[in-house]
Amino acid sequence: MLMKDKICLITGATDGIGKETARCLGKQNAQLILVGRNPKKGEKVRKKLIEKTGNNQIEILTADLSNMKAIRYLAERIYSRYDRLDVLINNAGAFFAQREETDEGLEKTFALNHLNYFLLTKLLLDLIKKSTDARIVNVSSQAHAGSTINFDDLHGEKDFSGWNTYKQSKLMNIMFTYKLAELLKDTPITVNTLHPGFVRTRFGDNNTGIVGIGLNLAKKIGAISIKKGAATSVFLASSPTVKGVTGKYFVKCKPKKSSAASYNKSNIDRLWKTTEQCLAFLA
Repeated sequence: MLMKDKICLITGATDGIGKETARCLGKQNAQLILVGRNPKKGEKVRKKLIEKTGNNQIEILTADLSNMKAIRYLAERIYSRYDRLDVLINNAGAFFAQREETDEGLEKTFALNHLNYFLLTKLLLDLIKKSTDARIVNVSSQAHAGSTINFDDLHGEKDFSGWNTYKQSKLMNIMFTYKLAELLKDTPITVNTLHPGFVRTRFGDNNTGIVGIGLNLAKKIGAISIKKGAATSVFLASSPTVKGVTGKYFVKCKPKKSSAASYNKSNIDRLWKTTEQCLAFLA
């Protein structure tokens, strides 16, 4: 078993790509920590995965990952239960057609899709460093292409477009990956990001009206299966062929160039600094 005795944490693990990633890694005998928002749904998924994989080393932890206080508490619980972490898969994310704010005053896409990845990873780094072969996998999207970061309006208070905000958040995932890989280059930890494909999941189902109808129609016509969508996440988490490979963007299990904007060193550094300042304000 490739993943025997490996401890893997997957966010957004009770649906879609995250759930399928958990099933695949569970079949490889990994010890799984699954993070979801709904405790009843999470427990149902946990039991189903145990039944499907024959692996009973599966735990569900509940957290709203758009809330920074909840992420900090989640990290505390993980430290109290585990002495290391071998794989972290930042998978949780969403698309919001209309602007929404969290109870901490953050624009929800920015909070869930970017700040969540950044804060949870940083909080768990000491645990990740205790692994001899640790991997961090950040699920992004080809939607990042053509996007730039509006540093003057990160919360969409002046001008909000749900799709452009989503695209920007996926660009942030890639830039975060590249910066973290650079910072960890002298460690055995690898950090990679990926595009899963346009997948037939419940992605976007939180939206109503024309946007919701359009997304559902598009998924019926052109989306790939959840199994195919999870393949690259599973590959980056478990394949021996990417051992030591870091700071790359993957599509269909192969490295690919991301957008030109994603390599802008000045903006990568600015995003890192701005994110740290935002999180320090909320601490």
